[in-house]
Parts: sequence; structure tokens; C-alpha cells
Amino acid sequence: MQRMKAFFWYLFSTVLFALPIYSPVGFAQQSAMDDGEIHGTVSRRGTGQPLANVSVRLIETGQHTLTDETGAFRFSSLPASGYTLAVSAAGYRAPEDDDEVVTVKPGQTTEVRIYLERVEFILEEIQVKSTPTRPTVGKQTLGALEIKRVPGTAGDALRALQALPGIGVANDFDGQLYIRGGAPEDNRFYLDRAPLFYPYHFGGLVSTINSEVLNKIDVYAGGFGAEFGADAQAVIDIYSRRGREDRVGGKFNLNMLYSEGLLEGPLGERGSWYLAGRRSYIDLLPIEVDEITAFPRFWDYQAKVSYDLSEKHQLHLNAFAADDFMELKLDLDDVENDPTLAGRLNFKDRFNVQGMHLRSTLTNRLTSDLSISRADYFQDFSFGQGLFLKLEPTQYELREDLAYRLNPKHQLESGVLVSTTQWNVSSFFPRPPDEGDPDANNLQYFTFEEKVTSDFQKRFNFIEGYLQNRYDPLAFLSITLGLRLDYFNLTDRVSVGPRGSLRLKIPGGSELRFAYGRYEISPYPWQITPEYGNPDVKENTAIHYILELERQISPQTHLKVASYQKDFSDLITRDQQAGYLNQGNGFARGVEVSLRHREGERFFGWANYAYSVAKRKDRPSEPERLYSFDQTHVATLTTSYQFTSTWEIGAKWQYRTGNPYTPVTGARLVPHPTTGELRHVPIYGETNSARVAPFHRLDVRISKSFIYEQWRLGVFLEVLNVYNHKNVLSFDYNEDYTKQEVVHQLPLIPYLGITAEF
Repeated sequence: MQRMKAFFWYLFSTVLFALPIYSPVGFAQQSAMDDGEIHGTVSRRGTGQPLANVSVRLIETGQHTLTDETGAFRFSSLPASGYTLAVSAAGYRAPEDDDEVVTVKPGQTTEVRIYLERVEFILEEIQVKSTPTRPTVGKQTLGALEIKRVPGTAGDALRALQALPGIGVANDFDGQLYIRGGAPEDNRFYLDRAPLFYPYHFGGLVSTINSEVLNKIDVYAGGFGAEFGADAQAVIDIYSRRGREDRVGGKFNLNMLYSEGLLEGPLGERGSWYLAGRRSYIDLLPIEVDEITAFPRFWDYQAKVSYDLSEKHQLHLNAFAADDFMELKLDLDDVENDPTLAGRLNFKDRFNVQGMHLRSTLTNRLTSDLSISRADYFQDFSFGQGLFLKLEPTQYELREDLAYRLNPKHQLESGVLVSTTQWNVSSFFPRPPDEGDPDANNLQYFTFEEKVTSDFQKRFNFIEGYLQNRYDPLAFLSITLGLRLDYFNLTDRVSVGPRGSLRLKIPGGSELRFAYGRYEISPYPWQITPEYGNPDVKENTAIHYILELERQISPQTHLKVASYQKDFSDLITRDQQAGYLNQGNGFARGVEVSLRHREGERFFGWANYAYSVAKRKDRPSEPERLYSFDQTHVATLTTSYQFTSTWEIGAKWQYRTGNPYTPVTGARLVPHPTTGELRHVPIYGETNSARVAPFHRLDVRISKSFIYEQWRLGVFLEVLNVYNHKNVLSFDYNEDYTKQEVVHQLPLIPYLGITAEF
């Protein structure tokens, strides 16, 4: 009963804008020439968005009207007097302190502006029947509601992905994702079907995409269908929204690291646009540090134009870019007294992407998605006495996907992707270390490793195509079978990738799903080019097996259990004679449990647990070892509760098994290759045979909104690592490796941000 009362209160809430009526004697005898009017508008409080179809009624006369698409209403031929307006709209109410007097004067028009607040209401029960979309095996979705509200992320959408099951990161400073025992370089990011070269500034400081423009993020952790191509063990498919189409608006965010802004608005009657961007400002502050010659600086932008050419054709044009730069001065103490590594360190990273996407409903059964994109990337890294690496790829890509529904039970899908990338590389630099190489994070790697001089240009051409059949032979059974063919010019091979999945509805409301797929990753440029690697290497292969059980416990609560097995073969690893060979193998397997609960916009909560084991064998003669990205146990609890329309509190707690590392067992003296001076070089134990202490951290977020008539002010405070747990980042050693010192991750940090929206 209380819920029903709340519903009717919100649906028929009355706004009083007048004091009691005073009717002087003889007033009613005035002629129609002395009548007045009320002209008004109804808008959403905090944004100024016009509200259509709002019921407006005059209590005294019983006259009634609805607002039009601009939120406007009118009452004419009103005798001069005071009037009480009753305004009602489902999901809205007037602030309690927003009453005012509406007085009509003879022969005049009284203007009224009414602002309603958005509220939550709960019905006893509503049943909606529709044709459901087929759940995709291995897919997890982060919607617009959760993207900006996950605690510990400062509203950063891509950092919120760490709260999903089966996804981990190395540490507090690294945002790159470990997905089901995979390496960050195995993930492929797309924004509106165009490639996103790197998702995080400086590897994890903040994402390169403004969260305000995002609609949803789909994460395909494995076992995905033939529509996704080569070079991916996991896919992060990011979708941005259209700009607002009612009026020009914006939102601005000021926090401790950077400022960002968003402007958006309509384009004619059938289109919209948005422009978003951010820039850090530490480099603009009057701070001087001897070791830093240029403070870390980053910026990015995203722009999109959406236009409905017709009811059947929607065109989207977008562009996005990011830029990172920093410069340091390394003294001898910073580089372990190695004079060849001391000096200026310069780092610059940049990408720039433009794309066009045309979605067409060609017939009632046939749909088309055509995308064209251009992307260029630039990285320049140099330090010490002449060490440098410069990468400049430029990529053009055309992608077409077709879907044809034969009948309600049968759909065919096909697609083709053609891409060409011109790689320009120049360097005097060591070969990149293999995963698992204990010297990878040691400065002495740059001292003793052989340097490679290169200046090459290579064109990487890919032709990819797929055919997929989705079939529902029975009401409780769905089958998807697909085949993908991929050609890479440098290996001159056609890769065959069979994919398939099965979905079975079980009595009681559960679903059982199984998926199988064969996936290949092409060699990286340094592995296949003669200067760095071996032109004879080929693609490495992964076979995925996925089994999922999902049950909807209630309309608000979902339980999902998933298990997976990934078998890897022909992995490319370093070789003394050939540079690189396809000689490694490995596996990753695990189980994930996810419980999600959501109560409208007011509350959401997740409880996730993942158990996994990932191992590698680098060469036939070597033993099996733990993969560097293995995290046996990952548990995450996330919740957010909006206890009033303007106050919200949330928390996230995560536990992760400590990362594996290779212990130092001693040291030996080796002459420096340039100076001849004897230097201590570490002696290592078995690869990844030890682990750092387990990681756990609690983050809390509190936010408050101040709603004004046409704009909204928001303030949020996040406290990272609330109980100040000293999580281990790595170990540091003295010169002869006889003493070890622990390097910790982030301590307790308060983080304050302010937003303004209009």
C-alpha cells in the first residue's frame, strides 16, 4: 500500500503557485476585453529540458491542457484573479519550496516557468512482453547507469571495467586489463567500430575517452562469434551515444588531475552533435622539480555528428584523438650509476582517428552496417646516450556487416573487413623483452641487451571475411555456427576460424550456454621484420571452450556462473639464433561467479568472484611456469545507493591474489659493455616462482547534487584505499642485491571533483 501511495503522489503531485483567491465585489462583471492569459513552460529541473505531455490544470475553473513538444502550455480568456495550477507528470514532482503566486491582470499575459524534479517510484508489479535479444556467450555489458557511478574510478568508464568478473589489472598505476588469463596486448578496443589505439593515458592514469559521451561498453571475454576477427583474445566494444536533440547543453568537470567539458545539441530536425575534451594542467602550475623538465601532460577529444538521412538510413561521423607527453632528466643515481643511460628521457604518445558509420535498413529483413575509418599513431621514446624508438603506423579500414532474417527462427550474417597499415619504424633500441623475462623491469636490460638499429617501412594488409548462421529450431534451443577466414600478407597464410555456440533454456528460468572458437593473433612488427625478428614466424593460435549457466532469480537479480578453457599453441618467443620462433604453448582455465542486483536508478550491487590458472611453456626444453598475468583469486564487491534525489553513496572492495614474480637469489659481477666497469647483475630463481602479498583495497564515493532551474552542480568525494592497506607494487634492491626493499602502491588518497551541467 505504501508503494501505491508513493506512486500516486509522484504521478499526480500538485504544484501550488498562488495564495488563496481574492475576488473583489463586481470583478466578475468585467467585460471579456479585461480578461488575461497564462502562458507557461514546464522543464526538467537541473537541465532545463522541456517536458512534453505534462498535465496542467486550473483548480478554480477545471480547465485542463497538455504541454507541447517544447514544454509550453496556455490558458486564455481568464478573468483577472489569482489561480492555482495543478501540474502532474509520471516520474516528476515539483520541489517543496518552489511554490509561487500566479496572478492574472486585466488584458495582460502572465508568464510562468515551472521546473519539475525527476524522481523514482516503484510499482507493485509490471509485466512487459517483448522479443528478447539472444544472450551472447562470454559477453558482459556495462551500461550508462553504472559507467560513471562505480566507486574508485572518479567516474572513469574504462576503469569501471575492473569491477567485472574475470578482469584484473597489474596494480594501482596500470589500467591495462588482464581478461581471463590473457595479456593486455591480446585485447582489442573499438569505439563506434573504429580502432582505439590505446585506452589509457600513460598506461592507466585516466582513460582516453570522456565517460559522459558513452552509452554502453560490451566486453567479450572469449568464445565470441565470427563477427570479430583476428588478433583478439578479448574484445572491448565501446559505443558512444548521440548528442542531445532538444537544445544545446553541456557538462564540465574539474578535479585534481584535469578539466574536461562536453557540449552537445541538435542539428536541424533529424540530427545531433557533441564535442567533448579534456586536458591535464599539472604542467601549467608554477611548480619546479629538477628531475622533471616537462611535467606529464595529456589531452584528448571526441566529436560526433549523427544524422537521420531517412527513416531507414542513419549516418554517424566521428573523430577522436589523444596525446601524452613527458620529459625527465635522469641523473646517475636514477639509472644505477650507468652513464650510458643518464640524460634526458622523452616520451610522446599520440593517436588520431576519423570514422564514418552508415546503418541502413535495406528491407524489412536485411540490415547493413558500413564503416570506414582512418587512424594514425605516433610514439617517440628516447633516453640515455642515443637510445630511441619511433613508431608511426597509419591505418585505413573498411568494414561491412550484413544481417538477413530468413524467418523468425533463422538469421544469416556475413561481413568483410579490408585494412591496410603502413608501418614506419626507426630505432636504436633493444628487442622488446618476452613476457616472463625477469629483466623486463630492470634498467640493466637496456645496458646489457643487444641494441638493434632499424629504419624500415612495411605495409601490413589484412583481408577478413565471415559467414554466420543463427538458428532457433525449438523454443528452448538456439544454435549459432560461424566460419571466419583471415589473410595477412606478411605471413601469406589464410587462417581458418570456426566458431559456434549453443543456448539451451532450462525449465525454471535458467539458461545453459556453450561456445567454441578458434582464434589467431598475427605476429607483432618487431617479431616478423628482418631487423628485429624472423620473417618466417606465423600466427599463434588459441582454442576457446566456454560453458555458462545464467538464472534470473528475480526481475532485479541475476546469477551467472561461467567456466572456460583456453589452449594456446605456436606462441612466438625469443630464440638465440632465429630471433623469434613459434615454439611456446600454454593454457588458461577458470571459473567465474557473478551476482547482480539493480533497483531502477536508485541502487545497484555486484558480487563477483573469479578463480583462474594461467601457465606457459616458452620453449620445448623448458618447464611449464606461471603466466605473468595469472591472478588465482579475484573477488569484487560493488554497490551504489541513491538515498535521495541529490545524495548518493557507493563503495567497492576488491581482493586479488598477488602477482607472480621471479625472485633474486644472488648477484654476479659482469663488465659493463661500454665502460668496462664491473657491475652487479642479479641471478634469478625459477621464472614466476614467487608471489607478492595479496592485494585488497576499499574505495568509497559520496556525491551530492545541487539542482537549480536550468543547471545542476555536482560535487563528489572519493576516498581510495580507505583503510590504507600497504599493497605491494614491486621490490627494489641495493647495488649488490643483498638487501630488498618493498615498493608500495597507492596509500589512502582523497579525491575531490566538481561538475556543472546545463
